[in-house]
Amino acid sequence: MTFYKKLFRYGLSRIQKGSLTITESFAGGETYSLRGNQPGYEAQITVQDPYFYKHCVLYGEIGFGESYVSATWQTTDLNLTLRWFADNARQMPGFSGSSASTWFLNVLGFVNRIKHFFRPNTIKISRKNIAEHYDIGNRLYELMLGKTMAYSCGIFRKATDTLDAAQERKFETICQKLQLRKGDHLLEIGSGWGGFAIYAARKYGCRITTITISEQQFIYAQQAIRKARLEKLIDLRICDYRTLEGQFDKIVSIEMAEAIGFKYFDTYFGKVASLLKPEGLAVLQYITFPESRFEQYLKNTDFSQIYIFPGSCLLSNHEVMKSLHRTSDLLLNDLETMGQHYSTTLRRWRQNIEKNRKELLKMGYDEKFLRKWVYYLCFCEAGFAERAINDVQVVLGRANTKQLGDYNGLVEPYLDRL
Repeated sequence: MTFYKKLFRYGLSRIQKGSLTITESFAGGETYSLRGNQPGYEAQITVQDPYFYKHCVLYGEIGFGESYVSATWQTTDLNLTLRWFADNARQMPGFSGSSASTWFLNVLGFVNRIKHFFRPNTIKISRKNIAEHYDIGNRLYELMLGKTMAYSCGIFRKATDTLDAAQERKFETICQKLQLRKGDHLLEIGSGWGGFAIYAARKYGCRITTITISEQQFIYAQQAIRKARLEKLIDLRICDYRTLEGQFDKIVSIEMAEAIGFKYFDTYFGKVASLLKPEGLAVLQYITFPESRFEQYLKNTDFSQIYIFPGSCLLSNHEVMKSLHRTSDLLLNDLETMGQHYSTTLRRWRQNIEKNRKELLKMGYDEKFLRKWVYYLCFCEAGFAERAINDVQVVLGRANTKQLGDYNGLVEPYLDRL
């Protein structure tokens, strides 16, 4: 047994749930299983190159993902495999948020932490970070996201709901929580491709200022707004939220906060407060990491931060509340979790990528790129399915705000089992 294989097996020896069966397809390879003492997923992978062990030992979670992208290992069920890892994450040294540690696993992880450290979301660098993810081809996102072009968690009533229906239900839920009306001036921080702004303006007739720092999103949203003939209601701008001035009746920000970075939490929430009128309401939707492991999460770097969302950082509800207390007089009026809906949303996106694989290859995206994206989508799907991460909608307002209503249950329950 090689040195790195011994370290790999020892690093995973603390697992508690299910099993991972590894079949080595290279010369002299063997088949063996790592088993926990509790029921769980029965995952299987095929290792095609012994270098897999060295890369995982040196780079931990990111090395495991990189090895999949480079086809060093395969599996017949990537989602199941990653759910097994998510289910055992607490006992896995080298995985983000893990409470377990060893001196040898993820020994070169500091290299990726340094990369992440040098991508802070200053006004200048944030544009570069956003461009690396969003400015890689609008057609890619069209094929993945569907007609609404919503790159955030939808709300499913049942498993047979279409992706577009789930996204429009999310749009409507947010509008109801904002209590949108025709005379409102709504600010949207993070335009995406214009889907929510078009929906809200078309249905409620309100005025909307929506901002983005993505060049490609701006071009796409501008065309979509013109096509919908909503230029008089929607003011689309390329603008960093930190430079925006004025006050608005309502504010919405849908999964944009993950792009601001932990260092800028106070800046972001303070800006939301300063832009919101005294009687105004704000609805924010964002992805959260468990409070109990958030401190450890901040010390590590994950696959998504290196290869998908440079400069990103998930939020913690506890840290959000502390930031609001430090920077504003805004109060939390409602919080609903949506994580179970996100695993289905991500599965639909992944299925769209796989369904359109031939077209994407013709467009110039190579197999390595597609494997990276499928891994990222499965990685996130597994995280939400196993409650390792969550997604929430919060309603913020000030004391004595007369517009506050009963928001209980607007995020409808998922009636079908995952």
